[in-house]
Amino acid sequence: MEYIVGIDLCRDFTQLCIYNNENNSVDSVALSSDRQSARVKTAITYSAGSKDFMVYSPLHDAKPDCQVIGNLYDIAVSGETVTIGEEEFTSERLLARFFRRLFFCINREIEAHDIKGVAVTVKNLDLQLKKHLEEGLMYYGIPLEKIRICDHIESFMYYVVMQNKDIWINDVGLFDFDEDGFKYFVLHFGRKQQPMSIVAEHSDFSDTVKYSMLSEEDDIRIKYAFESVCGIMLHKQNISAIYATGDGFDGSWADEILKKISSGRRIFKGQNLYVKAAAYVAHLVFDGGCENYLIIGEDDLKSSIALRVTSNREQIELPFGKVGQKYYEAGGSCEIILDNTNEIDFMIRNALKKDSFCAIMTLDALPVRRNKTNRVEVQVKFPSRDVAVVTVKDSGFGEIRKTDYRIWEQVINL
Repeated sequence: MEYIVGIDLCRDFTQLCIYNNENNSVDSVALSSDRQSARVKTAITYSAGSKDFMVYSPLHDAKPDCQVIGNLYDIAVSGETVTIGEEEFTSERLLARFFRRLFFCINREIEAHDIKGVAVTVKNLDLQLKKHLEEGLMYYGIPLEKIRICDHIESFMYYVVMQNKDIWINDVGLFDFDEDGFKYFVLHFGRKQQPMSIVAEHSDFSDTVKYSMLSEEDDIRIKYAFESVCGIMLHKQNISAIYATGDGFDGSWADEILKKISSGRRIFKGQNLYVKAAAYVAHLVFDGGCENYLIIGEDDLKSSIALRVTSNREQIELPFGKVGQKYYEAGGSCEIILDNTNEIDFMIRNALKKDSFCAIMTLDALPVRRNKTNRVEVQVKFPSRDVAVVTVKDSGFGEIRKTDYRIWEQVINL
């Protein structure tokens, strides 16, 4: 039997779920040695006696033959090499050992012989972390085509569309509160588009609702701060459901306020939201269905950008960024020859507004030559999802025309 796995990998703890195709539900997997907890510390223990790795347990701290690697998440981020015993372990080897112990927990719960797909969700994703997690899973033995790495908000977007449609009949809100800060996310749905677009936008209220307030003897200040944020973000907004997650919402201090804002809305609070979301990501990606949605997370481009050029007497577009693509993965460069012009044109198309415009970049002081001897290199980078930076360099034309090393730069707001 094949199974689909969702993993929420956080700095402090890890959770794991499997998708149940029989009843289209998500089931948590007990990860602790006593099978009582669905979350374990993001750490791994090496036993010098058995020369093997184990899922971390607090009991290991007191055992002299146990070496606890407690900064596993940071190792995944940095890709550093760690010395264990007398042997050096690269990040992918160490992560592979960790994933092996996680999947062992699945095998002791169900009869499963093969993995159909794995989705790992993390709080903040970048290219390095994505690469190291993929390498760890591949070192364990899972091929790249069965792996999907995403951030918490992207996985949450998949989670929402797997719920009953009355949950997302309007926009959906999410409060995320932990030691790293307090953020509010809102999902907008382009229901008239095919595929349907889902866009995430966020606001940071870490300076208003502070994690340190939780340690105060009285919870009046944090209640007042949270209620103020709710008033700002929810006033006259069509929000059909609100989720609250993160260890900042542990306890009952926020329950009264969540009840107040529940009029006409569904309210959900819990600490296993993202691991369930990861399982839904894996289901939609590897069982099929993700093609019905255009997911545009907080790091994804909302607009496409392409350079208009002529090739074989036909006008074509060279894409530098596509809608839904991570801004840090987009961009690129090419060389073009200008013919009787010192201008280059970019077509910008917004997926939500369904409009487009042409951004013209003029290369001042570049002589307009008729004999196609103006060759330039065009490079596009994205410092954020809303901005493209275009850099053009004069390449010269061999012995016919030497370069004068001119550089032009233009910022395009998408």
